[in-house]
Amino acid sequence: MKRTRWLLPTFIAVLTMTALLCRAEAQGKKQEKQAKIELPSAVNKAVRDNVPNAEIDKLDVEEEAGIKLYDIEFKAGKGEIEVAEDGTVMDIATIIQMKDVPKPAAGAIQRAVEGAKARIKQLEKSEIRAEIQTEGKKGKIVRLATPKYVYEAELVRGSQTGEIQVAPDGKVVEALKWGAEGKQPEEKQGKGAPKKKP
Repeated sequence: MKRTRWLLPTFIAVLTMTALLCRAEAQGKKQEKQAKIELPSAVNKAVRDNVPNAEIDKLDVEEEAGIKLYDIEFKAGKGEIEVAEDGTVMDIATIIQMKDVPKPAAGAIQRAVEGAKARIKQLEKSEIRAEIQTEGKKGKIVRLATPKYVYEAELVRGSQTGEIQVAPDGKVVEALKWGAEGKQPEEKQGKGAPKKKP
């Protein structure tokens, strides 16, 4: 009987220690993952200034014409931002509703949806603040005096996702391109400058 009395508290203590160790390991992995997302100070400042309190979900680093670009997607529907290594904000995309899209652009998106027999998964409004001008193999960042706007619709059809980009006047900037579910189409053009995969 005496053995049974200390067996239960020992068993509970072992379970508690195991749970605490698992929790500490999970927190360590989370901190390690967050530590891996280290941005140059100019990029970090641009992100904090333009999308405060947003948590990074996905980070892609690409290079175009010798300019390093950080394409950052945020959690909780906070949108995206693309920032050059020097801290220049190329564009900011915010998630919107169809009611926020100008009528000509909404009409173009709706025609694409109907033509593809798809549904809209997400709508974004991109504010393009800078573009890359290429001369030979060298590029330079040109800040726009007035931002340009592009409306992007992510569509879903079966197991495929696709994207279309439309100007406020309804002109298609980038025709509908299809990719696999959960993957982005090959290139996004019209948001800042065309991107090339490294």
